[in-house]
Amino acid sequence: YSIISLPLSHLFPPSLSQIFPHPHLFFSPQTVKPHLDTLTCPTHQNWTEGQEETLNCRAGGRPRPQIVCSKGQESLDTESSRRAHRGHAGVYRCRATNELGTAERNVTIWVIC
Repeated sequence: YSIISLPLSHLFPPSLSQIFPHPHLFFSPQTVKPHLDTLTCPTHQNWTEGQEETLNCRAGGRPRPQIVCSKGQESLDTESSRRAHRGHAGVYRCRATNELGTAERNVTIWVIC
């Protein structure tokens, strides 16, 4: 027979400080670079001519990113609605920016007449 010697710490449950020696690493960070995803900023959006429409594009990040969506010299506010017309159709470049960086994606608006 052999006898194995184990320290007493193996017999008792560890304390939280032993399991998580750096608990601050497990909380969400104070800052997060911007990110765009298909749910909050779909790449294709259908608008109906004459209806009030909003360019749907939201970004994640901390601090909250500023979003600008533009087509050429025209910018569309993602917070406001507007009466859709054929001139709104096209590809917009949406940029979400905060102090940590920028995320970009193309969003195509189709205006159904």
